[in-house]
Formats: sequence, C-alpha cells, structure tokens
Amino acid sequence: MARISLALTGADLDALRSRGFRLGGLMAAAQIDAASRFEGPVSLGATVAPGAFLDIGAFCNLSGGTLNNLRAGRYCSVAAGVVIGAHEHPTDWLTTSRLAYYPQVHGWDRLMAPDRLAEIAAAKPAFPDACPVTKLGADVWIGQGAYLRAGITVGTGAVIGARATVTRDVPPYAVVTGTPGRVARLRFPDAVAERLMASRWWDYSIYDLFGAPMDDAEAALDAIEARVSAGDLRPYAGPVITAPELADPASLIARLAPAPTS
Repeated sequence: MARISLALTGADLDALRSRGFRLGGLMAAAQIDAASRFEGPVSLGATVAPGAFLDIGAFCNLSGGTLNNLRAGRYCSVAAGVVIGAHEHPTDWLTTSRLAYYPQVHGWDRLMAPDRLAEIAAAKPAFPDACPVTKLGADVWIGQGAYLRAGITVGTGAVIGARATVTRDVPPYAVVTGTPGRVARLRFPDAVAERLMASRWWDYSIYDLFGAPMDDAEAALDAIEARVSAGDLRPYAGPVITAPELADPASLIARLAPAPTS
C-alpha cells in the first residue's frame, strides 16, 4: 500500500480543529496510507501506527489507545488504552519474527546485508495477513483497555466492554465482555435492533435529530421515521479530507470553511 508522508504542525492541527477535524493523533504519525480519509466532524486522539490505513466516519470520537488499519462507521466511540489491529505474526513459519516477511524493518537489511538488498527483497515470502483492516459499523462503543484483533468486523451498535479481548466478529447490537470476549447480552430485542438497522439513523446529523427522545430508542425511532416520511430530514454529507490533502495542509485548510465563532 502506498504511503503519504505527513509533517503536521501544531498550527496546522489548530486550524483543522477549528474546521471540525481534531486530528492530534496524527501529530506523531510520519506516514499514513494514501487511501486514508476522514469525514468531519471527527476527533482522533489515539496513537496511529506508522503507515496505517484509516477511513473514519463523521461524529467519531476516538479518544485514545493505538490504531492500525481501521474502517469505522459514523458515531463510533473508542476509549483510552484500546488496541485495534495490532500486527499479527506467523506461527507456522520457521520464525514468528516480522523479519521473515519484512526484512527492511528498522533498516536492518541495510545494516546487516547492504550488498544483498535486492536479493533479500525478492526472496522474502508474502504475509498478507499481517494486518488486515478491522471494520467497525456505525455507533460502536469500545471500552477502556479493550483489545480487537486485526481483521475482525464489529457490527453496528455493538458495545465492547472494558478490558475485553475480541478475536472474532461481533454481531450488531451485541455487548461483548471478558477474555476471551463473548456476547454477554444484546442491547435490544431483535425487533428493535432490526428497526434501528433499517432506519439507518446514522446517515443523519444527530443535531438534526434532537427533539426525538434520545433516552428512549423506540420512541426516538418513531419520531425519526415520521420525520423521514414527511421529508423533514436529509442525510448528512460531511466534509471529507484525504491523506494526500493532509500532506499539503495549507491548501487543505484554505479549502475548508472555518467553524462559526458565534
């Protein structure tokens, strides 16, 4: 995967923040995958692995932890200490070391075998499962210190409990706890979960949904469905920024409209 180099300054991050993009987690990321994108408003405070692919939907609040290749739907919440998508290692090869499939790590190939760089690069075996993309549906909440294995899919509306270790796909609206992670319960009866999925309420700005009773899911659905039927709600299309644009922050900031000051 192609990578884009970043050199965001504090001033760049401040300007992006005023436009709805809180991307402090990219400050220490020298590179991200060239296909990465962010839909605003969004908050990324987590540490980003070098070269990671990120596709993050609007209204996500990724407060902390460490993220690798990740696609997250809208309205996801990630607490501190969470690990998503740590690199896998081969367990049935000669060695579990990354060096077997990534001999260039830390530049050690140049240190140890400078006259054999091309030969070593050509001879290394592929390990496509090193870090597959982890997928979060919309409105996923991941509690403090949870671990999500690379490549799993967490369904819309699911909750991952604090300190849980999740190595398998999670169905929509499930609550997963423990090590190994298991479904402890479902957030709603099947009929309500099906209505939530059918409504696709996350296609809208939550600021257009206020007035619906947020603390009563079924009553909120009644209100949202009525407004959709009446044509009173339009899907939200947030501003999107891409990795290549982040490599030219001055032009990106000029393109984005600043948030109102009053």
